[in-house]
Amino acid sequence: MNLRPDGTADCDTCHMPMFALASNEKDVTLECANRHRVTLPMPDEPKMRRFIHNWVARRGAQLDEQQRRWESDDNAQ
Repeated sequence: MNLRPDGTADCDTCHMPMFALASNEKDVTLECANRHRVTLPMPDEPKMRRFIHNWVARRGAQLDEQQRRWESDDNAQ
């Protein structure tokens, strides 16, 4: 599996786009909407690393907002 220039990839199983879910210095884990996951080596290119870190940050921000909405729904009841 190869990363696209924007830091995404295509799922080999379902052919959906895969986005970075988590990363460290050596690896990046990508996931598609069907929750198929793959771990690839982190690219050496600084531009690709920035794209990957941005995808992970967006995912974290989305989960944070989702949690806040759930908490506000729980408090409203």
